[in-house]
Amino acid sequence: MAKFKPYLAGIAALLINTLSYAAQPGYYLGGQMGWGNVNQSGLSEGDMGGVMINAFGYSNFSMNNFSGTSSETGFAWRVFGGYQIGYNWAMEIGWSILPKLPVDAHVTGTDFVTGLDYEAHTTGTLKTGIFDAVGKYIYYLPCQFNIYGKLGLAYVTGWTNEDLFINELGFTVTGGGDQTLGRVYPTFGVGLGYDFRPDISMDVSYTRVQKIGNSEQLGSSDMLLAALVLHFG
Repeated sequence: MAKFKPYLAGIAALLINTLSYAAQPGYYLGGQMGWGNVNQSGLSEGDMGGVMINAFGYSNFSMNNFSGTSSETGFAWRVFGGYQIGYNWAMEIGWSILPKLPVDAHVTGTDFVTGLDYEAHTTGTLKTGIFDAVGKYIYYLPCQFNIYGKLGLAYVTGWTNEDLFINELGFTVTGGGDQTLGRVYPTFGVGLGYDFRPDISMDVSYTRVQKIGNSEQLGSSDMLLAALVLHFG
């Protein structure tokens, strides 16, 4: 047993050194930035039909060959705050903004009132914001590193604005509108952190907001972000 004592002492010293640099329990604030992916339709065929009804003033037309934007990637950011309970658990809330999704849709069909064929397209954007509340479990590794997982709920808000142009035998009909949508979805993520000091840390993480139900516009979202965190104890 005596021959193992140096190894046990070394392991104990390593654990003590790791926790001496670990983020101190208590309140914390942070900011993240990086890559986001919006898996959303932007403008569904049903939404396109509704905008066209408003523009035409009636619904007596057909819609064929609809196509619309389905995803967009780009810059995303998140600000967050929370409370760390001991060294392994934390509660956190955050607000994220994802890349703007172009609301580009195209459809052709027949206007049964005039008997003429038409071609219609839209321009605009869909903006997505996410408020999340999660619980985190943190597991400390040697050399001031840690890994964590988080699970909770996210309220996803989408703001759309679109302009519609319908061309029928050289004549153009215009329309459009603004819309705000909201959905509650589950969210989860994993991360790798590094503690510079008990009051300063950083991490890289992957977060998924998972669509449930049959929402046509507000789909799932992914974020790969780097964070800087300040701990106040």
